[in-house]
Amino acid sequence: MNPELLNLFNKQINREFYTSYLYYAMSTYFDEIMMQGFSMYMKHNASKELNLAQKMYDYLILRDEKLSFLKIDELQSDWVDVSDIFANLLSNEQVIFDEVQKLYSIAKNYDDFGAMEFLNEIISEKTKSLSMARKMVFRIKNSKIIPFGIEFMDSYINSI
Repeated sequence: MNPELLNLFNKQINREFYTSYLYYAMSTYFDEIMMQGFSMYMKHNASKELNLAQKMYDYLILRDEKLSFLKIDELQSDWVDVSDIFANLLSNEQVIFDEVQKLYSIAKNYDDFGAMEFLNEIISEKTKSLSMARKMVFRIKNSKIIPFGIEFMDSYINSI
């Protein structure tokens, strides 16, 4: 594997660990204000990020490449409210998505077809996560104009 690409993979693994750490912190915030649904949602997301880091780790091992364990940055966790947390979630998901696309682009530049194939699945997962984050931010911002009864009916119809 090209050294630049390997370096970016290692940085991405670090970002996935950081993101998992961030989502666990968000979960703690929701636990503290007794919002178990949001807490479970964040724990689920944290677990997904850990699994993704593990996939990348396993991929580098499969390719007989050297892993670098970088320092995980300290979290910024001074959220004001639920809306602030989800805005932070969306921002983080966008950064992660952009970085994975950059990783794919570098793999393409080096004609690393194995890495490109591996990253296709990751990009698909990240696209879904980014879409869900956008929806959550939209729903929270518009919660005052969408009455609960309508929200409930929408959920019911969506489950049919």
